[in-house]
Amino acid sequence: MSVKPRHFSIPYMLVPVIAVLVTGVTGFWQRTGDGTLEYGFPLPWKTSQIVPTCASCSLPTSYNWVFLLVDAVFYAAIGYGIISLCTRSIWKQKDHLTDPGKAAMP
Repeated sequence: MSVKPRHFSIPYMLVPVIAVLVTGVTGFWQRTGDGTLEYGFPLPWKTSQIVPTCASCSLPTSYNWVFLLVDAVFYAAIGYGIISLCTRSIWKQKDHLTDPGKAAMP
């Protein structure tokens, strides 16, 4: 029976949490659309209507939950890709250290 070390599982659990936090932070990134203010990157998941007659009124806001989910999955994919590349690099270094002749073979 193989026991997986805990230090490998922590980054895999943190990636979705960080992805959701990054998605939330992109909600402050403002882009101007056709009579609207759009928030979120790469997809605008929060939209506020511009009301030209009232500068101090609260703006009507709508949320696109599908775009919010796609943004979170986008950032999670980036995080898991980074972890995969780092893990592969570490395994190659460990493999080279344990069997130096293997790295010299074509």
